[in-house]
Amino acid sequence: MKYALWLLLWAAQACAVEWDALWVQPGVARDLALGSATGALFGSYSTASQNPAAYIAFPPAQRTAFGAILIGNGVVSQDDYRQNDMSRRSTLSRFGDFPSFFIRSLSFKHRWLSASVIPAEPVMRREDPGRLTSSSPVHALAEYQSSVMTQLLLHPRVQVGGRVDFYSRDFKGDGEGFSYGVILKPHGVQVGLHYQRFPVSGPRWLHPLDRRVDQGTTASLALQRQNYSVAVQVTNLSRSDELGFLEPRAGAEWRPARAIALRAGGSLFTRSHGAVATFGVGLLDANWFRARNDRLPFPEDILSIGVALLYNDGHLNAGHTAVTLAWRL
Repeated sequence: MKYALWLLLWAAQACAVEWDALWVQPGVARDLALGSATGALFGSYSTASQNPAAYIAFPPAQRTAFGAILIGNGVVSQDDYRQNDMSRRSTLSRFGDFPSFFIRSLSFKHRWLSASVIPAEPVMRREDPGRLTSSSPVHALAEYQSSVMTQLLLHPRVQVGGRVDFYSRDFKGDGEGFSYGVILKPHGVQVGLHYQRFPVSGPRWLHPLDRRVDQGTTASLALQRQNYSVAVQVTNLSRSDELGFLEPRAGAEWRPARAIALRAGGSLFTRSHGAVATFGVGLLDANWFRARNDRLPFPEDILSIGVALLYNDGHLNAGHTAVTLAWRL
């Protein structure tokens, strides 16, 4: 699989396409492959801009539990990171890098309440001129996002969540953001609503398709089953001094066997007249290896790969690859 990705990167370079391998982003691969239309889909490896009500860390059968999600995708970039970036970072900043490579979250649940802590994750500031370019590796970052999430399991058909994001540079505060959302399940269909606001100093990105400005609202609709999922989402992006605009997104997932999931999706960027086509695979559903009471009500792939092709005025001009290797303890 690794060699297939390198072959894809080589082909993209041969076609003069700017390509980025987002090894360090935990939990992004599935969302990327589904066109970032996952606001109403439940999952255990949530992205930083996903509906906080969608983050599920424990199976319903567990009333009180502790848990963690370990991420292994950061290992791939360790050598390059040490060679290219360590000399430019402070000792305190380096201290926070390595836990973020391996620990996605620490979680606790008691009856109808669950809470999760996501340690320092590297993020990109909106004004960063090297954002998502091959000249500036995405893991060479001095900005971090740490998050605290809570979910209320009010009813089997109602789940509410909230998240507070703390941003820092070299362990110095750089503002707070917050988001909250809800997922309803009337008659088997999932409806999600999600609002997110960044600090006054501007937004940060963990996700290559996240094009929010200082605040945004999403409305999502999804059908999620063991063997397939379909999702559509509309994101309203707005500033206090500008009219909002919409970004439609869609994605689908089909699992012909429990060992593999096939994904595809896309999105339109209405302000820039661009578009993105996405696809990917998920391998090895972890529910295979778990006792029945420890299984989540949806598949959670151990390895996920996502690819996005970005078009501008109908011409392919960029690509992104994301890999997530994760295990829920």
